Parts: sequence; C-alpha cells; structure tokens
Amino acid sequence: MASMASSDTGKEEIDEAEEEALLKSDDDYDLREVSEISSINLEGPLIDEDFLINDSSKSQLHHKSDFGSSNQTMDDKKESESDSSTDNEDDAQEALKQYQELLGELESEKYAYDKYIRLCDLSHSTGDLDNIRKAYKSFSEVYPLTAELWLSYIDVELKLAQSPNEIEEVEMLFRRALQDYYSCDLAKNFASFAPRCKDADMIWNEILNTYGLHFLKSRDYFQMYQKYLKEFYNIEDSQNDLYIQSFLTELRYPHVDMEESFIEFKVFYEKNKDTLSNKVKWEDVERRYFRAKEQLQKILPFEEKLKTFAEHAYREKADTYFEYLESADKLLDENVLQTIYERMVAECCLNAECWLKYVKFVEYRDQYGPPDELPAFHPFNQTADDISKRALRNCSWSPELYIKRMHLFEKMGKAKEDIQEILEVAVAAGFQTPEPAVIIWLEYLTYLRRHTDWRNENECDTLRKTFNLAWTILGQQWGVLADCNCEILQFWGRLEYGALQDPKRGKELWTTVMESSDNASKSGLWIEFALLEMRRDLESTRNIFSKALRSVNLDNPSVISSAWERFERCNGTAKTLENCLKECQVINKNLNSKLLQHKNNVKSRKEVKALKRKPSPLRNEMSPKIAKNLDNEMNSCEKRAFKDHEDQTIDVTKDHLRIFLSNLDYNITEEQIRAELTELKIVNVELIRSANGRSRGFGYMELVNEDEVEKALAMDRKILHGRPLYISSVLRDKQQRQKFKYSVEVEPQKLFVKGLPNDATEEELKQIFAAFGNIKDVRLVHHKSGKFKNIAYIEYEDASSAGKAVLALDKTNLRDNLLSVAISAPPPKPVTLPINPMKLLGVMPHKQRKAFDQKPRMSLIPNIVRKNFLNQKAPNASDTLNNHNGAQKTNEDFRKLLKR
Repeated sequence: MASMASSDTGKEEIDEAEEEALLKSDDDYDLREVSEISSINLEGPLIDEDFLINDSSKSQLHHKSDFGSSNQTMDDKKESESDSSTDNEDDAQEALKQYQELLGELESEKYAYDKYIRLCDLSHSTGDLDNIRKAYKSFSEVYPLTAELWLSYIDVELKLAQSPNEIEEVEMLFRRALQDYYSCDLAKNFASFAPRCKDADMIWNEILNTYGLHFLKSRDYFQMYQKYLKEFYNIEDSQNDLYIQSFLTELRYPHVDMEESFIEFKVFYEKNKDTLSNKVKWEDVERRYFRAKEQLQKILPFEEKLKTFAEHAYREKADTYFEYLESADKLLDENVLQTIYERMVAECCLNAECWLKYVKFVEYRDQYGPPDELPAFHPFNQTADDISKRALRNCSWSPELYIKRMHLFEKMGKAKEDIQEILEVAVAAGFQTPEPAVIIWLEYLTYLRRHTDWRNENECDTLRKTFNLAWTILGQQWGVLADCNCEILQFWGRLEYGALQDPKRGKELWTTVMESSDNASKSGLWIEFALLEMRRDLESTRNIFSKALRSVNLDNPSVISSAWERFERCNGTAKTLENCLKECQVINKNLNSKLLQHKNNVKSRKEVKALKRKPSPLRNEMSPKIAKNLDNEMNSCEKRAFKDHEDQTIDVTKDHLRIFLSNLDYNITEEQIRAELTELKIVNVELIRSANGRSRGFGYMELVNEDEVEKALAMDRKILHGRPLYISSVLRDKQQRQKFKYSVEVEPQKLFVKGLPNDATEEELKQIFAAFGNIKDVRLVHHKSGKFKNIAYIEYEDASSAGKAVLALDKTNLRDNLLSVAISAPPPKPVTLPINPMKLLGVMPHKQRKAFDQKPRMSLIPNIVRKNFLNQKAPNASDTLNNHNGAQKTNEDFRKLLKR
C-alpha cells in the first residue's frame, strides 16, 4: 500500500509537471518572437499553429522522466526560465519604447531612410505583429524595399498564413515585392510558395517569362518548374504538354546553360520520338536554339564583365549596362531587353541616368505600340509613367526625373493639378543645393507658359503669381544662394517685355537681375537687357549701354561698346553717336592700357624667373668647345623642325580654291579665324607655325568653290583682332605675284584725306563725303600692326564729285583735327641705287674722320679678292638707271660675282 501510495504521489507530481509544461508551451508560443518564427525554412512544408503547439507538447512529454527524476532540477529550470522570460520582457519593452520614438521622428523626417531600417528592426524585437506590419507599410509608402527587407517581412506573414484569405494576402505581398525590384531570390521564394496558391500555373507562367530570361539563372527556374510538374501532375512527362513546352520556351532564349538543356531535351525527345514527333518539329527547335546560341556569344562578354565588379561598384556597373544595352538593342527581343533594364535599375537603383534610359526605352516602345508577343504582366505591362514613378521613389533627389515626369504628364494630357502635384512633391524632397529646385521651378513655369491663354487676364495673372511664388519660396529656403543667376527673374522679365505686354515691369525685373550677384560683370546679360528695352524706350536703352560700360570687372567691354555703336548708328542722332564714340574711346583706351600693363607684368615676371634659374651643372662641367658644339646641334635641330612644314607635300591642284592670309595676329587660332569669317564657306584653315609652335602671322585658307574665293578677295584689309587682314590669291611663282594692288598713278575720281581723328570710321566718312556725289568706296589705311594711320581714300564714281569735295572740305576741322583733302596722286617711288660692291667687302674710301667718329672695321676679305674688285670698273648711276627695268639679280648672280 505504501508503495502504491508512493506511486500515486509520483504520478500526481508528474501530471502536475506535464500540465505546467503544456501551459508553458502555450505561453511561449503566444510570446514567441517573430525573429524565431522566421527561422523556419520557406521551401519546406508549411507548419500550422496547432502543429507548433503539439510539437512543443511532445517535446515536453519526451522529457517527462526528467521532471520525475529530480525535483531540484525542475526548480532550477523554472528559476532559469523565469529569469530569461523577465529579460525578454524588458528587452521587448525597451524595443517598443524606441519604436514609438522613431515613429514620432519619422512624422517630421519623412525621407530618413536609415530610420526606417531601424524601425523595421525594432518592430521584430517588440514581438508584435501589428508593429511589424505598420513599420514595413510606412517604409514601403516612401521608399521601395530591398529583396532582403521584403523576405524578412514575408517570412513572418508566411508562417502565419493558413486560411485562403491569408494565403492570398501573402501572394499579393510577393507581387508587390517583385514590382519594387527585379530579384531572383524573391522569385524563387514565390515559386516555392506557388503550390499553396489558388492558381499556381499562372504564377509559374509569370516567373518563367520574366526570370526565365535571366542569362545566368534561367535554367534554375525551368528545373524548379519541371520538378513541380512531376510532383503535382500524375502523368508521364511525354504526355504532359506543359513539361514539353517548358523546354521549348527555355531553348528559345539565350542563357549560359542552354547547351545542357538542349542535350537533356534531345535525349528526352529521342526516347519518346514516337509520341513527340507530332507535337514537336525538331527542325524548328534546332533553328531557334542555334539562333539563341549565336546571340549568347555576342552578349556573354558583358555578362562576364558584370560578374567581376564588386558589390558597390555602381558606376562601373551602370557604364557596362549602357554598353550592354546599346549592343543588344538590335539583337534581342523586346521582353529580353526589358529584363536587362530591370536588372540594371535593380543593381544601380540610385543612378538617375539608368532610370532615365529605362523610361525613354519604354516611352519609345509604346510610341510605336508594344510587340504582340509581349506578356501582359509585370514588368512588361509597365508604362513610362509607371517607371518614372518607381524612379522617383529611388532617386527623389534627381531634378531630371521630376522634369521627365512632367513631360510625360503633359504628353498624356494630364490636368494642371496633376503636374502641380509633381512640383509640390519635388519642393518637399529636401534638395541639398538650390540648383535642382531652380531647374524644376523653371520647367514648371515653362509648362505654364505653354498653356497660358494670353488673352485671358486671369491666366496671365496666375502666371505672374506663380513666378512670384517661385521666387519667394526659393528665397525663404536658400536665402542669397537661391538662383544666383536670377534665371527665374530673367524668364519672367522676358515674358513681361513680350507676351504679358508690361515692359515697365519687365525693366524692373531685369534691373533687379543686373543688381544681383555678379551679373553686372556679364556682357551677355547687359546686351540682352538692352535689346529688350529697345522695344520700349531708346533713351533708356542708351542709359543701359552707358551703365554697362561703367560696370566694375566687366568681362568683355569691347562687345558692349560695339553693340552700343551699332545701336546709335541705327537709331541715334549725330550727337548721340558722337557721345557714344567718345565714351567708348575712353573705355577702350583704359582697357588697352590695362592689357599693356598686364603684358609687361608677365614679361617682367618671366625675366625675373630667368635670372633666378640656376645654370645646368652639366653645362658648367662642359668645356667651351663641347658647349658650342651642343649649341650648334640644338640650332640645327630647330632648323630641321622649322623646315618640317616646307618638306610637306602640297596639293597644288587646289590652289585655285585657296587664299593666302597674312598680317595675322600671332596669337590668333584657326577656330577664331573661322568664327570671324562666318560669311565664307570655309573647308580648312592652316596657319604656318615656327619650330616652337607659335604662329608666324600668315597661313592658307581653302574654300568650297571659286565664287567663295572671289568673295574672300573682296574682303582684303578687313580688320581682324585689331589688325588689317591681307587676303590674296595663292601664286607660287614670285613673278606672278601682285606687288601692290592699288594704282600709283593720278586718279582724279579718288581723294586722299589725311589728318583724320583716331576714332574715325568708314560710316562717318561716308556721311561726310556723300553730300558731294555717289561714293564708290571708302578705305581707311592701317599699319600692319592694326594702328590707324589717320589717312583714308575716298573714291567717287566721277571726277567732278571729287573736285567739289576738295574745294569744300580741304582745311576743315573734324573733332579738332585739321583735314587735308586732295586728289589722289601718289609720289613716284624713289629709285634705289645699287649697293657699292666695295661696301659689301668692307672697303670704303678714306675720308677725314673726326675725333669722335668710330674707327673703320677691319676688312676680313682676302687681299687677292679685294684687289680684283678694286681693279674692276664700278657701274655708274646712269647705267644703272637705264637698266633698272631689266631682269632682277638672283642669289646665283651674286655667287658668280664673288667667284670672279
């Protein structure tokens, strides 16, 4: 009895321990952390809640002998579990507190990406499913989630999904995840989950037609699908049309393991040839396979290159994808190309240029209609608008993406409110610099300008208010850094001068522009301001030109002065033109003095540098003879380099299309010559350079035809960079070259005018001399350096007009300069006497020298040669004058003379 009592007592103790263990199991499951649940394998059979509870019970029952064996051990275990439970509760409470604090912070910091990551981690630590769902939902509303984040969340929902509705919710989560990024890991998990869904075949169809096109992982998906078919369809493979079709689809597109798939299907086909011969045309299979294999060889280098990059080499990956897509554009099908774009934006999701290329690809495709064989599910059913929306979720800081979305909305005919919403999102995006915000505001204002009815006063007023709002908001956000160039005010001012028809307000806006930042130093802005104001008031325009010239640090005063002079000639009076020229002369004089001073400073710095330069130690160690030989060798090298141009072969057959340019500025370039002679159709410009690469001041120009050559010759003496440009035909025979293009005889219809002021111009002289007859030509004479010689030639159509002008204008004053006007009669050129050969030999007749005269140089000519010269009779001047029109002496004649 005692033993039975003892036995009953032991049994009662065991029953109590078992009951407590079961209750503990229930509590543990209820408080089980989601992170522990997520450790269950996705691809294994799904475990329901009852099974988990039963499993815990069995685990406790399996060890019930331990509870009866030692009450002390049980007590220790209870105490340990109690402590652990208390620690877990404390951790959960702390995590919940941090979780709620982060939620509060994210209300004001909507785009704090790192805080969302932290929020999701904390939600798992709280052990509350509602917190987890809320964290991931708030994160996904602002940013796309990575595949890892989606899997972490889906694992939680997946373990708890039992009812059809819950399974359907998990399916929707997978679809949402796959719409964020192209992810092979997510696709494989979705495929593993497919058998539990209502329409597994549809899910497999979407996965195979999207991820089965991946060049590196295509075979993995088809093998999973074929395994699924064998497990869920109780029919022979040869009778399963889906199984056969999977091979046909796989071998249609290029992928790295396609050769293995081809061999496998070939073996399968041969084994079941009798059954498959009516279903499969092997010739078509081979044709598609070899076509795909040929494509694979062309794109495989890009795939291999992509595998070599590190995980964070985003820029290198993007550049490789750009080359990849450019090469594959005419090679692969549209759906295969789109999967490459999806891979690119998934791997380089923060590269706005990648998204822009993807948007343009889909936009271009949809413009001509998508291909008929394009699948009607994600990602192939996306429009350019869908992709631009995804792009902005990834690159909310890119102004180009906002602008592209505005353009798409405008093409789609969206309402103004929709485009305004894009602007509002962009303004709230939190740009780090003002430039992106300015660009987006300008684009929105440009959109409004295109859709404003200028006859509707309300719409015009709305446009003005929007300009004012943009300027105000930018000023509030960025202060003085907002729109430093005043692009918005410039745009507004142009519209006020034009379509809005309020030039007074336009002037006020442009005055603000020129007073802001360093805009006053920009000649281009001053000229645009003057041209706009010219529509309103000429006197005000004059003041703008004058104010511009007085601006400090003006980048190009000569442009302003030239524009002002042209303005006065077209719109001003003689007095206003005179004032303009006087003011411009002062400005140009100051500018030239500054340039000269700068040039001298540079020269002096170079001289100081040269003095400080230490002599080469190698040269100091050389003997004088070696150093001299070295100098000679260097000189010969320079001469050889100098002759490089002369040794070049010249195509003389094109000489009739060439002109010779001379008296060029030594610093001028070929591009500057082209820019200055825009009226000519130029084929090529070649400047002749010295051995050190510096221009020698002349060159050749090739034109398209002979008419252009004649046109160019008429431009002779055109002022180019402050120097008269000499233009002549290319005549390689020196005897054919024109010595002087103007007549040296008396020309009764042409006047010679001297004593002109320095600022005299052709237009001014035309106005003065046109009162006496029709003027044929006016030519101001400049020195080859470009300096005006203060003389000019005025050619009339008849001699009587020239005579009237002489009588009326000779000895008159022009701006305090006494003019001399006469009929053009150049004096005869003095005859040059031949050089005395004795002077060439260093022998001169003896004469009485004064004390301070320099001593005659010692003659180094041998006596025998000098005696021969002295014995010869020197030619007299009369003989020379009589024969000065004969053939000119050449170098060969002088050599013969010295050899006598």
